[in-house]
Formats: sequence, structure tokens, C-alpha cells
Amino acid sequence: MSKPTNKITRAIRSEQVLNAFVQVVRRNLPLELKNTRITAEEIIYALAYANVHRLSIASACQELRDAPSGNRLREVLVEALPDRSGTQRALNRTFRQQLHPSLLKGIRDYNIAIDLTLIPYHGQPYEDKKEIVRGAPKSGTTHFHGYATVSIVRDNRRYVVALRFIEYGEEMAEIVRWLIKRVKSLKIRIRRAFLDKGFCSKPVFKVLSQHKLSYVIPIPVRGKSGGVRNLFQDKSRKTTYTFHSPKYGAYTVQAVVVKRYSKGRYGRHTSKWFAYAVAGLPASLLPAQVFELYRQRFGIESSYRQMNQVRARTSTRNPVIRLLLVGLAFVLFN
Repeated sequence: MSKPTNKITRAIRSEQVLNAFVQVVRRNLPLELKNTRITAEEIIYALAYANVHRLSIASACQELRDAPSGNRLREVLVEALPDRSGTQRALNRTFRQQLHPSLLKGIRDYNIAIDLTLIPYHGQPYEDKKEIVRGAPKSGTTHFHGYATVSIVRDNRRYVVALRFIEYGEEMAEIVRWLIKRVKSLKIRIRRAFLDKGFCSKPVFKVLSQHKLSYVIPIPVRGKSGGVRNLFQDKSRKTTYTFHSPKYGAYTVQAVVVKRYSKGRYGRHTSKWFAYAVAGLPASLLPAQVFELYRQRFGIESSYRQMNQVRARTSTRNPVIRLLLVGLAFVLFN
């Protein structure tokens, strides 16, 4: 099963990448194979082929010579994989194996980016309602499988260092705390944290303060008046902003508001306001520089798009298989 069949013109883009992928995954992903002649290497190669070509496992097996049926391979994989927590630990071990040794010496400080990705899901939960999170409509559904990641940048390259499956009802603060602890357990020193606006809440600010981290988080703008829009006056500046929440009460943070002009770009001659909750930034940093600092936060949106370009497709309801395919896509991305 080492090569595609002759009738398929599609080919693995890089044999070197494929071999490295198989080696690092085989070393860290425990597969308890019983009553089968299918080997772990065959399973991992099929998964790699499916990821690289954005195929389903069944389609990958059809294209590979001497491969078992897709249904049989999937049955063996489900039986051989650890549970969701064990699979998550295996993926995070794999990310650690991919890091350059210099990253783990704690010599330099690194910026980290924490974000969520929601993959649309159509169907009922596999075993537990907590497997499915809710979100704004996308691809005809409000149901998703959610994943949180934390990444660093080294030599202008972005690396995912930890992945966490999100359950319905989980607090954002707990997710952030877990990811930060994971980064620190790798002995990676954190210089500054960039978070998505979905994390903008009092409990998350408290977690970041407890860890004494510098951070930049966009403040979401809601409604047509009031709230943070009251700060959108005059010119870009540093100020403070108080959040008022029925659940968490009032909480004041340092804020930066930035007014940006399109200057005819895309045929527009308008201005747009941005607001950020910040902490631990140099006093000399100008508002416009804060905007550029956050805008260059590792191209996180494009990296998720690239992850989806090497993620195998599946219609399975099994969240462990779905977590595995997302994790392996990040392994390839790294």
C-alpha cells in the first residue's frame, strides 16, 4: 500500500514530507491493533494520503494499491485508537516532537496566538451532547465541532504547539488556562499573547493577569450605538474601557482605539475604527503600531485555511476520528 495505483495521476507532493509525517505520527500515536492483518504503517499512510489530497478515508483506500476497504480500515482505526483524551494527548506529543530543540531551552521569549476553529457539523451527537458546540450560522448549520489551538512563531514561521477539543458549555477562561499551561510545560517562554475577539471577557483577562502576560485582544463592536462605540471619537488614542456584564459585573481594562483610513483602497474613501484591550505593552507604542502588531499576528486566519487544505474529509459522527484528522492536518501544516 506504499504507492498510488497507476490509474491515478494524483501523487504525494513530497515523499520526504510523507516519510517525516509517517515517522513522527507512528512514534506518538498508540494504535492497539487486534485480530487484523492491517499494520499501523498502512493506516497512517492512508491517513496521510487522505489528508494531503483532501479525500475521505474510503476514497484514499480506493486509490492506494493493495489497500483494504475504507470501511474495514475505519473499523480497525476506531478500535485501535485511544479515547478522545488519549488521542488529544498523542497529537500534542506529536506537536512537541516537531519543535526545534532550541525552542524548548527557554532562552528566547515568543509571542503566542490563541484561537478557535469551528468545523461545521450536520447530524446528531455521537455519544454526548457536549461534543457539539453552537455558533453563528455557517455552511447551513449552527452546530460545530470546536478546536482551540495555541501557536508560536519562530523565524517567521508559525507552529501549532497545542490542540484542545472544545466541549459545549466550556468556559473560555478554562480553555485559555489549559493552553497557557501547556505552553509553559514545554518550557517555552511567553512574550505576549494575541487572542481572538471571542476570548474578550473578564474571566479571560483575569487568567492572563494571573499569569502576568502581556496581551492584545480585539474588543467586539456590537449594536449601532453605545458600548465601545462611545470611544470612537476624534482620533486614535490610548484610553480605558469598562465592560459591563450581567454575569461577571464591571471590569475596566486598558484600551487602544485606532482610526484607519482606506485612502481609496478597494475603491473606498472611508474610515474604520478598531478597539483593543491591552496590557503590558511598552508605553512608547503608538496606537497605529498596536494595530499593525495585532494585524501581523502570524496570519492566523490564513493558517487555518491552509490546515483545511490538508485535512481529510469525513462524514463520520465519531468525534475521536474528527479530532484525529484535524490534528494530523496541523501536523502536516507544521
